[in-house]
Amino acid sequence: MAKLQLTSNITFLYFNDLEAAKPFFEEVLGLEKAYDPGWAVVYRLRDKAFLGAVDNKSGSIQVTSTDSVLISLTVGNIEEVHEALKGCEGVDGLSDIKQVKDLDLKSFFFTGPEGYHFEVEQFTSGALSELF
Repeated sequence: MAKLQLTSNITFLYFNDLEAAKPFFEEVLGLEKAYDPGWAVVYRLRDKAFLGAVDNKSGSIQVTSTDSVLISLTVGNIEEVHEALKGCEGVDGLSDIKQVKDLDLKSFFFTGPEGYHFEVEQFTSGALSELF
């Protein structure tokens, strides 16, 4: 097996209407745009971890379903983020914050543009907080 010398990570989500999805990432989530060649936008999550949004017509693959994808974003201020997302355009089905059984983790869920599922989570123990 090849030994990967990883330098960064980008997760790509594909959209039928990329222009309509951009305000969700930029205004609702407040992500920094790191790169924009026109047919895709890459947003910085942290250091060298990125989330990309791609025009489904121009990307490397054709996505036909978004319902089996979950994007989990780990934060240090879950209550503040939850409150800020209430009533935001493009945020549907915002759940309550719940303690995850058997883990030192609080999280909530919502649906974003084109049916993508998002989780915002906060680890509540030192060990898991340091790991993630």
